[in-house]
Amino acid sequence: MRVKLPDELLEACRQAIGYAKESERYLEKDGDLHPLVGAVILDKRGRKLSSKGARRQDGCNHAEVVAINSLAAGDRARAHTVVTTLEPCCYRNDPEEICCCKRIVRLGVEQVLIGTLDPASSVRGRGAQILQMRKVYFTMFPADLQEEAGHVNKSYIDFESELYGSGRRLHLSSGIVRDDMEFNLDYGPTRVLRYITSSSFWTQMNRVISDFRNRGIVDLEFEKFFAIRAACPGSEFASVMETGGSTIFESLASYLAIPLASSKDEIATERQLIYQRLGEWWYTNRLKHRAALRRRLLAA
Repeated sequence: MRVKLPDELLEACRQAIGYAKESERYLEKDGDLHPLVGAVILDKRGRKLSSKGARRQDGCNHAEVVAINSLAAGDRARAHTVVTTLEPCCYRNDPEEICCCKRIVRLGVEQVLIGTLDPASSVRGRGAQILQMRKVYFTMFPADLQEEAGHVNKSYIDFESELYGSGRRLHLSSGIVRDDMEFNLDYGPTRVLRYITSSSFWTQMNRVISDFRNRGIVDLEFEKFFAIRAACPGSEFASVMETGGSTIFESLASYLAIPLASSKDEIATERQLIYQRLGEWWYTNRLKHRAALRRRLLAA
């Protein structure tokens, strides 16, 4: 016996398919084959929160990002389910752009419904796997709606499936990295890399590790010591990373796909976890020549 989705989720699947069909109006005119994708965001009770959801409906973004960006400010915290006709991407050609599966995780939703897996060699289940790694439940559309979603994207699915089956691979651009490297800060957004390879950040980190050593701490790793210190309100790190509109901290959190916290205790844990990842990266690279590291990472 197959699991039957609630009527609200079935309707959302149909709406996402409708958006996918609509996205043909917004396709790039570059001669390449692009997927038709639609996405819908629901609250816990199955009520639709997003007001848009067709790929490139805003002129530039993937369907999931279009839907996320259409949420009213007060609705982001209520987002519970993302319904998308195609597996969320796990790579972007532009390293400045956070891929869809990471954005979905960062939004803090609990589940994702997927119409079809993406057969492109740059995805092929990795987007769904990242959701699973970050403990976001996902499942597929019911069989009939899977078939409908696949039919909307038949040209794209057939092309990418044939390309993969032939053994040929498209040239991977600089934004695509190996599966085990997608959370490595070496490949993070440029604004994050500029900050964490800056002389000011390096100077601050050297002061922190000197303090760590002077205290003779033996029962706490450096990265945890750093995270506790950096996460303190008004710290020299927080004052740089967490100020302004689109912050360095938020770019880092999205790249690492850390779910957005809601309660006060969860927010404190979230901030320490993000700073801990930063501390781990710096500790691994601390003996390298900073300027040379900066040139290499920013030139990648």
